[in-house]
Amino acid sequence: MKFRRRDVILTGTAIAAAAPATLFAQVDTASRPSVQAEGQTGAYAAPDNEQKINVINLHELAGQAEKVLPPFGFHFIAGGAGDEWTMRENETAFDRWVIKPKYLSGLKDADLNTTILGSKLSLPVITTPMGTNGFAHAKKEAGSARGTAAAGTLFTAASVTNLSMEEIAAACGAGPRWFQIFLPEDRGYTRELLQRAKAAGYSAIVLTVDSTVFGNRERVAKLGLRPPRHLGFGNVPKQAGMEGQNPDKQKVDLSWDDVAFVQKEAGLPLVLKGVMSRAQAIDGAKHGCSAIWVSNHGGRGLDHMPATISVLPEIADGIGGKVPIIFDGGIRRGQDVFRAIALGAAVVAIGRPVLYGLALGGGLGVEAVYQRLRAELIMTMRLAGVASVGKITHDFIARNREA
Repeated sequence: MKFRRRDVILTGTAIAAAAPATLFAQVDTASRPSVQAEGQTGAYAAPDNEQKINVINLHELAGQAEKVLPPFGFHFIAGGAGDEWTMRENETAFDRWVIKPKYLSGLKDADLNTTILGSKLSLPVITTPMGTNGFAHAKKEAGSARGTAAAGTLFTAASVTNLSMEEIAAACGAGPRWFQIFLPEDRGYTRELLQRAKAAGYSAIVLTVDSTVFGNRERVAKLGLRPPRHLGFGNVPKQAGMEGQNPDKQKVDLSWDDVAFVQKEAGLPLVLKGVMSRAQAIDGAKHGCSAIWVSNHGGRGLDHMPATISVLPEIADGIGGKVPIIFDGGIRRGQDVFRAIALGAAVVAIGRPVLYGLALGGGLGVEAVYQRLRAELIMTMRLAGVASVGKITHDFIARNREA
């Protein structure tokens, strides 16, 4: 059985309709009244509220979101691959680094403004590409895009989304935006997606290279949850004769020739996403990538990979400042942002907290998530004695010898 990305990432339909019977055989659904067949007989009931929320810290958002989301939606967002070790390790590994403050610095305030590939940001945090925002909120990607733009930072639109890239771009308004792509098998369809992205005002293309095979995300199956249907597919082809094409028909044998093809067809800066080694980062810079994105897909692809913060120092050392580094994986505190930048990241990206904020308050909830991170980062920089993002260096961080 060949799993298609759209079926599993976008609607999850293939899990119930096309997956081998053994996938659910391990769950005694007849004896579990909590088993959900969400959306099988009606619309998926995502929250539709738009309200300010009080974010004490990002760690608590998951528990709050679980109370308002349908079970399948929450566990699809919250879960990872396999034993979910890498997903947990992304957060835990931050404890291996401590902050070394420098007092008596004469600092009055902290400047969070920064720039990445020409886009000006109000803080060094952006929204990572995530499909199926409709699992979190009725406004889908429009809500997360509006909340990100309101926070004054950059939204990365995924190619596999409930809304089209044009609708997402409109929701971003004047806010900066990048377009992420899982490379389709059909190069004509790839070309269309890239051209549409450029026309819609996306200023860079993020090519994800770490997800050519779908990870074994078992949580929803173990819980006996059935996926919803009909959340919508945004980026359907517009050209005649390509009606059967969609990003689920993904090219699996990616090579540097594909990187060159995307660079040529898009005519935009290319960000290589999914880099987890010094060697591949160096190769990316050599092949003309404009930025390197250190990511293990939030622990949703290959389990028992290292945490992203664990490999960031060696990657930053290998790159040597030739191109900027974007970093994601486990960011939950302003202190996490600070430590990632100190270890070589130009900006960091957040994923699940955005969707939890979206579920709790729509676009206003997303904005509140960013406001919390902003407040914590300002506090961290002031206490550490750092005046601006560009001055967060390795001098302010050290290995935690007790971790």
